[in-house]
Amino acid sequence: MSEQNDKLMEQFIEKAAPRLLDALKDSIAKQIEESTRGLKESATRMLDEIKDTKRAAAEKDDALAATTKLLAALDENDRKRAAENAGLDRFFKAADTVRLTRTQARDPKIYREAKAAAEKAGTRLEITDDE
Repeated sequence: MSEQNDKLMEQFIEKAAPRLLDALKDSIAKQIEESTRGLKESATRMLDEIKDTKRAAAEKDDALAATTKLLAALDENDRKRAAENAGLDRFFKAADTVRLTRTQARDPKIYREAKAAAEKAGTRLEITDDE
């Protein structure tokens, strides 16, 4: 009878084992999902914080660039106003240079005034062809 019991037990195990494994697989999958849910939520929250930080940094960079442009424009206006006050605004055609034509540069008085205006404004003196 012992042999018959062993055979019956083996048959039972062969038939029941796949069903037991399926049941365990579903149970284990649920446990793994529940235990990793907190990790997933934490990772999502950290990624959102990183995105917010990058967005804030980009906004600060944009504000800094706008401020820099504004300061450059104010500086250019100050240089032009100083040249106008000195009567030298006729030499300014670009924000970064004081320009003279070759004919103007040949006149020592005009050349000296333009050179002084360029040095005062912190720009360079450029001599261009006559127009």
